[in-house]
Parts: sequence; structure tokens; C-alpha cells
Amino acid sequence: MQIRKNLYLVSGGIYGQLGNVWMIPHEKGCVLIDCGSPDSYQTICRNLEYWGYESTDVTDVLCTHGHDDHAGSAYLFQKNGAKITVGAGDAVMMRRGDLGEGSPFLNHKMPVCIPDNLIEKDCVINIGDLTIKVITVPGHTDGSVLYYLEKDDEKWLFTGDMFCCEGEKGDIAVTWWKGDLNYSSEKLGDSFRKLWALNLEPNVIAGGHNNPRIGEEAKDMIMTAYKYYMLNNR
Repeated sequence: MQIRKNLYLVSGGIYGQLGNVWMIPHEKGCVLIDCGSPDSYQTICRNLEYWGYESTDVTDVLCTHGHDDHAGSAYLFQKNGAKITVGAGDAVMMRRGDLGEGSPFLNHKMPVCIPDNLIEKDCVINIGDLTIKVITVPGHTDGSVLYYLEKDDEKWLFTGDMFCCEGEKGDIAVTWWKGDLNYSSEKLGDSFRKLWALNLEPNVIAGGHNNPRIGEEAKDMIMTAYKYYMLNNR
């Protein structure tokens, strides 16, 4: 599904798969923001082909975090030549293929993948003609990150599972699953305070689940999500 001129949703709930996967073309191929659950690979490839791309055109997979519904098919894209990036705190999950020793969520499994690039702190990634700001936001997981870029005179924020937009009008924002062994309400609060202080003004917020929020009011969803955290997650 084409969301904006150069932004595509190539897997997720509307395709019967778990975890949104966003595709952004660049001058040397395309980038994926997350890569869905392990069984999302064929769905992603079919949608890439529909829009004129092959799986080998994916140069980079930028994971918002290491859960299986966001990084589960990373190993297949890596086999095709893509570089896999994830927050350093989540690398152990991808290397193990599960949520960690002691986790009762035994259904959360994924093929082992050794990430190529680990995000230790806020930074900028340049891929082709894309300049992507990386913002570390531990809380949902230790290695959670957001990706922010300007494209086609727009500003896009990919929030992973830090928060997602929902509701009949898309004007509700909620924090996501708290089952990770490393989930931390305190760290999540620090991350929201950090995000709030950045004064970002995205006109597209693309979460790890549900639908994106598009338009001038999209930036207000950061405040809405922060309020949700204050009322429900402290």
C-alpha cells in the first residue's frame, strides 16, 4: 500500500501479518523499517515486486527493536545482502532467536540473525540519498529506537512499539506490549520526556502496528502518547 509518494506499507495487519513493515526507496535500492514476523517474508516480497522492487533491492533493514514481529525475517534479507541495524540492547534477542532465558512467552521465536550495525546512541544514518536520524528510546525494550527523516518536504517518524496510533479517527495513541523481560516503565518515561523535548513536528507517524497518522495533527500524537504513558504506565 502506498502511503505517501515515497512511503509504502508492505506488510502488517492489513495483509494478515504481525508487525508493520515500511519501505522507502532511495537511489540505490530501498530501505525497510522493520521486517515483520518470520512468516512475513513472502508478503513483503510480493508487495515489493508489485511496486517494482526485488528482495535483493533491499539494502538495509532498520529495526525499531528486536522482537520477533519486527525483526523476525531479518535473516532472510541479510542472506540477500541487506545490512541489519538494531539497537544494541536488543541484539541478544536476535542472536538467540527468542526473548531471552526466563521469558514465559515461548511462542515468540525467530530465526537467529547476527545484526550488522548496533545503535549505541543517537546518531544519523546515511543510505543513498536518505538521511535518517536515529533516536534511542529504551523502555519497551532496552534497544528500542525511533527513525526520523525528511522526505519530499515532509517529516516522517517511525515509532515502532514505543507508541502506536489507533481509534476510529486515528487520534488515540497507546504504548504497546509490556511483556519483554527488559520492559521498564521508568526508562519509557525518560524516553517520552526526551522525545517531547525534541519538539519534532512530523506530519506522518508510522507505528509498528495499526494505521499511520497523516497530516498536520500527526505531531500532536506525541503529546497524546506521552499523556497515555503518564496515566497508564507509571
